[in-house]
Amino acid sequence: MGAIVGDDGARYLFAAPEVRGGGPLRARQRVEFAATEDRQARNIVLAAPVGRPTPRHQAGYFDLGRVIQRTFSAIGGNAAVFFGAAIVLVGAPSAMLAFGQSQLVSGTEDPGASLLLMGGGWVLNLVGMFLLQGMVVKAAVNGFNGAPTGFGDAFDAGVRMFLPLLGLGVVAGVAILFGYILLLVPGLILTVLWSVAAPAVVVEKRGVFESLQRSRDLTRGHRWSVFGLIVIYGVLSWLISILIGGVSIATGGALTGGSPNLWVNLLAGPVVSVLSGVVASAGAAALYYELRTAKEGAGPEVLASIFD
Repeated sequence: MGAIVGDDGARYLFAAPEVRGGGPLRARQRVEFAATEDRQARNIVLAAPVGRPTPRHQAGYFDLGRVIQRTFSAIGGNAAVFFGAAIVLVGAPSAMLAFGQSQLVSGTEDPGASLLLMGGGWVLNLVGMFLLQGMVVKAAVNGFNGAPTGFGDAFDAGVRMFLPLLGLGVVAGVAILFGYILLLVPGLILTVLWSVAAPAVVVEKRGVFESLQRSRDLTRGHRWSVFGLIVIYGVLSWLISILIGGVSIATGGALTGGSPNLWVNLLAGPVVSVLSGVVASAGAAALYYELRTAKEGAGPEVLASIFD
């Protein structure tokens, strides 16, 4: 256990594991760290010596455009892994759910079977969503570090991180939902604050509440940019839904007053689920990576060293 005197004159306690990539600290060394509300120093890195130029990938420089570029480069570089996993883990369960709903709405003679199909699809989709999240974050961050990830390695990470991600999803989901129900704004604030909690679980293997605090620390100072990124991804998802909805209408969907096109309806939901699941998870990984490099100067070698 040690203590750091901050520029504000306050003392911040820290444990040795919080020092990233620099070995034991010495007296009078300058460091950068994330401070918690109870004056604990987290994720401590050595500051660049005075007079040495700080590269743009080091602490202090956040680029929203680079986050978006990394998101889609990660998807492009891991398309087979991401979309193969997404189709199996969330696409197929979404199709089950949609088929059960269609059967129920059309007045099937066995509503119990339709409800069972819907319930099974919902459970499988929930499980698949968190497995996919772990897989995408693992492969994306490895890709940012220049290390390719096969389907097996990614799936192994998804399985190992499933329970922590499920716990995080339950805790954060309930709190965010409650915030939206109350007055919308609290829900938006929590969405921004906890936007990189899932990557913190997968990459740093932190617990649920520790990951929520970690995300809060990382997003501090960049929350308007994070909010803008969430809006961009939200609009993109909305446009995809509108496009697919237009196809459904054009082929005689329910909104036109004609008979519903069952196959288009069965494909629409799964396609949106697959695309949104991949983009959201890859976007969170890219955002996490950018925040770490911007706030902590944690380059690829640091992130790679703590991943496994």
